[in-house]
Amino acid sequence: MSTARIAILLLAATAGHAAVAADYGSYRGKGGMGAYKIEPNVYEYHYDKGFTGPDATGWDPNLQFAWSRLGAAKTCGIPYDRANAVTALIRKYQQDALTHEINGIDFHAAQSKANPKFCTPERVGELKAVILEFEKGDFPTRF
Repeated sequence: MSTARIAILLLAATAGHAAVAADYGSYRGKGGMGAYKIEPNVYEYHYDKGFTGPDATGWDPNLQFAWSRLGAAKTCGIPYDRANAVTALIRKYQQDALTHEINGIDFHAAQSKANPKFCTPERVGELKAVILEFEKGDFPTRF
């Protein structure tokens, strides 16, 4: 194989890797959710990988998962019975409706709405499936 061809293959491989690594910018997954202004790449990182450790901000990471999906459904225009979902959250995680709505769902909706590229086809597909489960009171344990 020629040197030029090897160089082209290496550049292509490096470019592909850089695109994957750049998805979350320089964020490395720790501490970003505690910032005064949460950057879209930071929110996306935790939306995709979990709100855990200090980035769960004191809440159950599985509750954060549910809140983030319900907030994203609002952002992405996926209808659901909010009152029913909040009632199911109260049964599963306690707290009051205001906590689930304001500290949870609306907070996450604001974060996802801040990113015009948030509602990808993959996220919308996942949301449509998981929202139906949430409305029935089925909340997965992922963390």
